[in-house]
Amino acid sequence: MPNLPNRHAVEVGVLVTFGNLLIFQHFMPSVTDVRAADQFNPLAESSERTALIVATGFTVLVSGFVRSFDTFIIAGAAIVGIDFAFKHAIAVNPDTNSMTGPGGSIDGDNVHPLPQYEDVAG
Repeated sequence: MPNLPNRHAVEVGVLVTFGNLLIFQHFMPSVTDVRAADQFNPLAESSERTALIVATGFTVLVSGFVRSFDTFIIAGAAIVGIDFAFKHAIAVNPDTNSMTGPGGSIDGDNVHPLPQYEDVAG
């Protein structure tokens, strides 16, 4: 018989997921507001990082208390999904509604052409 997850561990994982949602709501505005702000806004990136650290710490702490890897997997998957939504919203340019900037590239100011290597052995 396969090793099924403990029912209580799954319930705690779902409760921790709701806690992670509340943590992200505390540190971040809604995804719509983040998406309407400037692309790669440093304040939004800093708040997102803080929310990610706090939510991960909360998940690790609760998973350690209940001694369940299943709880960690469920809540950790939720963190990945929530964080992905915010990272995508931070990268979207509100003028173009895409992840590319007005110049056509995501990081247009930091893109430099590769050096030209010529055959000097000739």
